[in-house]
Amino acid sequence: MTFPPATAPAPARGAPPAPVSRTRHREDLQGLRGVAVLLVVVFHLWTDRVSGGVDVFFVLSAFLLTGSFVRRIESGRALELPGYWARTFARLLGLVAVMLLAVLTAVFAWFPPSRWGELLTQAWGSLTYTANWVLARQAVDYYAGNSAATTPLQHMWSLSVQGQVFLVWPLLLAGAAWAARSSGVGFRPVALALFTAVFAGSLAWSVAATAAGPEAAYFSTLTRLWEFALGSLTALALAPAPPRPATPAATTPPTAPPAAPSTGSPTAPSTAPPAGPAPRRPEPSRGTVSAPALGAVLGWAGLAAILTTPFLAGTGTRFPGTVALAPTLGAAAVLAGGALAPGARTGVGRVLSLAPLQWFGDRAYGIYLWHWPLLVSYLLLTARDDVPVLHGLGILAASVVLTRAGAVLLAGWRALPGVRAAPGIRLLATVLVTAVPLTAAHSYAALRDPAAGVERTPQNYPGAAVLRGDAAGDPPDVPLIPTADERDQEWGDTGEPCPPARTPAGIEGLGECRLVAPEDGSDPTRTLVVIGDSHAQQLLTPIHRIADARGWEVVSYLRMACRYTSASGSEDEECAEFNAAARAAALELEPDAVVTIGTLSLPEAPHEQLVEGYEDGVLPFLEAGIPVLAFRDNPRSAFDMFECVETYGPDHDRCNPPRSESLLPVNPLEALAARHEDLHSIDLTDRLCTATTCPGVIGNIVVYRDLDHVTSTYGETLVPDVERRMLEALDRT
Repeated sequence: MTFPPATAPAPARGAPPAPVSRTRHREDLQGLRGVAVLLVVVFHLWTDRVSGGVDVFFVLSAFLLTGSFVRRIESGRALELPGYWARTFARLLGLVAVMLLAVLTAVFAWFPPSRWGELLTQAWGSLTYTANWVLARQAVDYYAGNSAATTPLQHMWSLSVQGQVFLVWPLLLAGAAWAARSSGVGFRPVALALFTAVFAGSLAWSVAATAAGPEAAYFSTLTRLWEFALGSLTALALAPAPPRPATPAATTPPTAPPAAPSTGSPTAPSTAPPAGPAPRRPEPSRGTVSAPALGAVLGWAGLAAILTTPFLAGTGTRFPGTVALAPTLGAAAVLAGGALAPGARTGVGRVLSLAPLQWFGDRAYGIYLWHWPLLVSYLLLTARDDVPVLHGLGILAASVVLTRAGAVLLAGWRALPGVRAAPGIRLLATVLVTAVPLTAAHSYAALRDPAAGVERTPQNYPGAAVLRGDAAGDPPDVPLIPTADERDQEWGDTGEPCPPARTPAGIEGLGECRLVAPEDGSDPTRTLVVIGDSHAQQLLTPIHRIADARGWEVVSYLRMACRYTSASGSEDEECAEFNAAARAAALELEPDAVVTIGTLSLPEAPHEQLVEGYEDGVLPFLEAGIPVLAFRDNPRSAFDMFECVETYGPDHDRCNPPRSESLLPVNPLEALAARHEDLHSIDLTDRLCTATTCPGVIGNIVVYRDLDHVTSTYGETLVPDVERRMLEALDRT
């Protein structure tokens, strides 16, 4: 699923009036806001496609901001950037602060404690307009799992990008004005050259970065700047020519200072945006297309491009890249069409000026801010993976209600003595009112330890002993372990890094080599090689304990998200290269056995399969007389099991999926083991599942740290089972 930006709610009653524009009001822009926010909400609620609505907002933001500054610069008025920034962020941050405080309350009321640290970090990012970089870091971290896809603040990435642009864009425009004065060149040619360079450079980087890593590229400011540059280029092209200097005799001093322009942000709570006076319509010469006709064609084509974007960008499409050209060029075409054909009967403005679109355009900022936290909270509380139509309409209605409530609350806030004195003071007060609860929440989350004072004995935490029948009675009622704070350390005890002399050249740089050896320096009684990904890594907790007890040496070649298989079975070129290097290193070492994971569990039917190309991958070992211990994979969920347990409790049906929906009835490795004498299938399913379910908690220990990785704490309780089954296999060789 993808997550986009905002637009402006109608100003609350009692709020200070918006600055009066001296230029023509354009209803088509407000209607375009309505279209954009409806696209965002509809495709968030009922699909997992990119809507393109955020990209429309980006173009609109820069178009309005640039148009406002062009009028200031060309009329010779002072830019007053500190005042502009104070007014802009004081207006934008008010409703954000209300939303953040509401989300903070929901986080501690409903969200699992394991999420608190992550969500509080994102809240700070939202307050400081850096949320997109926070999410980009999480998106590229393998061990972060899918957390970014379920945060109630993920939509703040786009507002953070816009906030950063609102800081930088005025500086670029001021720099262009200075360069124009210094060089004697007109302001517009300089600004056009500047934003053309930004457009070309950012678009090229967006295409390259999206191809290399779409998760991080989606949130990056650098991959989005070209969309704002397109809005600025459109504003520069459509802005009316500056008035010619008047003769001294015709000059009269103004009777009052000019009104301050609006921020130009489609996310700011303001009145419908201005867009410059209507251009004079030249009489078309015979054989040429009239401006109104051209404007109508551009407007309809642009709206069509915007509306078809979600269908151009399928679920597997890498975004933004070149696909984002559809909504952005579409938005630019609508802007150009409205300027060329204002009020034309056949123009797209006839649709965009319809009352429903104007109504949603007026409230777009608030609807965007509220709909996503409401959606994520709904999915969390209902344990659903989809949204029925009526429920989705309820979320939209609730977003509208909260938008209005927030506007009323802010009107009262702005009326407080001192707060209303100046935008800068209001901005500082808003930040403090939000930052203080966030700081307190961070302190509470850091100090909280629900399992403090509970002794971690086998009696309190029997784990797999319950399924072995070794537990003495029912487990007592104690807090579950591992705790949320311990979750990140639950990846498996891999031992120490291999010394340089024992690290194969082909492994370094592609994966890692880890070593478990007898602590007394004696010769090992057995040597094992473990090859694989994070599922092989999690096995190393029980294998490490067995090795320590029996004097074994265990050498591990590990690469995350790279299951061991043959070259033909891996679609990842670097994974195939790593597996080839690990295979060669294991053959050279001539161990007593090679340990791998032979199956791949799946979150949906058929729930399990043999690793593609696995038989060809282990044949070199079998042909060399090296036994292979092929472990069956553990069940995999479509959701985070650790969070499920924290949110709904260990007895909830969602956290106890049926065994029939977790793995196949028969282990796929059994048929393969029957064909090869030295290939031994090891199945731990009876220590991960009961006869009917595969629980999230067994013996007071949470079994999974995320969707599919067994916690190291639970792995400790598997030692007797892994030891007995490995020894049975090794003794048969």
